[in-house]
Amino acid sequence: MLNLANALTIGRLLLIPAVIMADHSPKVGPSHLAAFFFLLASLTDILDGFVARRYNMVTAMGKLLDPVADKILVSSVLFLLVAHGLLPAILAIIVVAREFAVSGLRSVAASRGIIIPAEKSGKAKMVVQTISIALLLDNNRHMAIPGSNFLLNFHWIGLLTFWIAIVLTILSGLQYLLWYLWVTGQDDTP
Repeated sequence: MLNLANALTIGRLLLIPAVIMADHSPKVGPSHLAAFFFLLASLTDILDGFVARRYNMVTAMGKLLDPVADKILVSSVLFLLVAHGLLPAILAIIVVAREFAVSGLRSVAASRGIIIPAEKSGKAKMVVQTISIALLLDNNRHMAIPGSNFLLNFHWIGLLTFWIAIVLTILSGLQYLLWYLWVTGQDDTP
């Protein structure tokens, strides 16, 4: 069933090629358009969930597509950043591995009739990660601080912010695991 919430999710999927096509080598200069498309796609993630819950548009298709769209968007952009030398590969691997681990944990939990709710730490991770990725896509842009000779380097701010996202990535992943173990009483039998 295609409703507004699902249309927003599909729109996010359709924005992924736009981010990729708008991105270019750091040697060419900043990728303002890629950063804009990425932020726009990320905004649809917030909107589709809000619309689905607020207007009772939660569907099986939406439950499937929403997390898939998120993972494809973030993974695609992380691969671009690594390819351009703007992000160390190990950081991208940590993020993608956590996403697979949490998805797997949710699948195991669902097979046992347990629904693992989204945690605030996971949402905080996503916000910080989104900001850092946008800054890294808008690579090597500098902004002067008014009244000083100091320049802000968006790339370095993006990297610093991404390290914060990495800490939140690990902590939220552990939080999901511990919640699952607590709910199941550490019993891992089928």
